[in-house]
Amino acid sequence: MQKELLEVLARNLNNLMKDEKINDLSYFDEEFIAKYTYDAISMEGRNKIPYEKIKVLIEHKQIPNYSEREIKEVLNHVKCYEKICEWSKTKKDLSEEDIKDLHHLLEDEIYIGGVYRNVNISINEAQHQPPNYIKVYDRMKRLFDDIITNDFSYLEKGVFIHAHLAKIHPFLDGNGRLGRLVLNFYLMKAGYLPISIAVSEREAYFKTIDEFKINRDIKPLTSFVINKLVERYELELKNLEN
Repeated sequence: MQKELLEVLARNLNNLMKDEKINDLSYFDEEFIAKYTYDAISMEGRNKIPYEKIKVLIEHKQIPNYSEREIKEVLNHVKCYEKICEWSKTKKDLSEEDIKDLHHLLEDEIYIGGVYRNVNISINEAQHQPPNYIKVYDRMKRLFDDIITNDFSYLEKGVFIHAHLAKIHPFLDGNGRLGRLVLNFYLMKAGYLPISIAVSEREAYFKTIDEFKINRDIKPLTSFVINKLVERYELELKNLEN
């Protein structure tokens, strides 16, 4: 039902864009980039830069009273979003090397990104723990083999890779932000608007990921993503109509 509603909303937005002589979905980026970046860097609770300050930081590239790491996390995330927007116009798919390159950009001047972890890690209070670091290379190769052999739509592909990045946890840091960037790349490839997941939705979002980690059930995460797309389209339709 929600998938059908999404398609109706997407058509309605495209028709309204034509009426308003809006040529590209990037028209909606200005407000979205700030919100998406705020949601992304706030999800883990370490970065304390508030939303209004993030808007200033994106525009001026610097703000006082915040750590260098916090500032770089914001600016790097914006660069990554710009990169996936560029890639969505030039690449059919993302390779394993693209994923590493995107992670490198995400962690630029924070620590060495784009390199799989070489230690074991544990996630507090999680029912599923990431695999031994020795298995990471094989699991990532298998992930991209599965992408090639399965007849996924772009939306399905984005959810599938995001879910596996969360389960494998191939990098020491930034796996969640990376996974959501990859998801948005594929949503844009499918012709959809990208989505952002607010901190207030954290528990519901993580619950869908845990369903995949523990039970290999990807349907809850897929439904969550489609519901977020519906919300995004309803918001942009309302904004344009007003």
